[in-house]
Amino acid sequence: MTGIVVGVDGSADAEEALRWAMAQAGRQDCPLTVLLAWDPKHCPPAVSAVTATAGAEKAGAGTAGEHETEAASYHLLQTAIGRAARLTRPTAMVERVERRDAAEALLDASAEAEMLVLGLHGANRKHRLFAGSVTDICLHRARPTVVVVRSGHLRPTGPVVVGVDGSAASVAALRVAASQARSRETSLRVVHSWLPAAPLYPGGYAGLDLPTLRKAARALLDDCVAQIQKENTDLRVEQVLVESAAAAGLLRMSTDASLLVVGARGHGGFAGLLLGSVSHQCVHHAGCPVAVVRAAD
Repeated sequence: MTGIVVGVDGSADAEEALRWAMAQAGRQDCPLTVLLAWDPKHCPPAVSAVTATAGAEKAGAGTAGEHETEAASYHLLQTAIGRAARLTRPTAMVERVERRDAAEALLDASAEAEMLVLGLHGANRKHRLFAGSVTDICLHRARPTVVVVRSGHLRPTGPVVVGVDGSAASVAALRVAASQARSRETSLRVVHSWLPAAPLYPGGYAGLDLPTLRKAARALLDDCVAQIQKENTDLRVEQVLVESAAAAGLLRMSTDASLLVVGARGHGGFAGLLLGSVSHQCVHHAGCPVAVVRAAD
């Protein structure tokens, strides 16, 4: 798979995602597709505002037609690209506006891509509160790695942090994280959190053999680090064993990170869930962009 797809809709998070995607496409020297999708029922507010003004000027009152909406969508797309390109611009970029559901358009466009980049909160937050956000839908259904960006949380420097637990998804995440660290010329911090969630009652860990669990956790972490160092001999790797629940440990270890990488679902998830609770918490609370990696089928 090659190339990066990024969705824009006029929201602050989406514009930050566009800036991140442009920089990443430059690092990878790969094509970037910038996509804005709209449909009559769920049009980005920025497009609706321009369309309504155009319709009023054209007809004196009433609603503008599809032509005005498409023109407004292109204008929004070009404006967002212009702002983001002040810092960097990929050598190969495709600009697309589609009249269809945003989630479906992004899923189709990224089916053969290496990465899909999205803002955490889109422009149509009121509607998506009930229907499920575009980002949530893509996190559950997209084939490639999904990177989620929040406005004000870009950090150009810092290590790439990845969580491992021995699951297939975490092994895939480890390889993606190593690649990201190399492209950024930074270090890789491999984190394994081995305690379960905090007990609900006093003495809740009393029945656990903590020394044995700690030893097994160390062996798992050592094995993961040895594997990635064998494949990336020139990569600076730091290994961190955290005595806490997985999400809390990853969030704490990524406070200075440029990127946090997690598997879509680790050993703690249920088979019926496509996105685990750890990855979900990281996406919503990390202080840096988060890449969610799915294991190969």
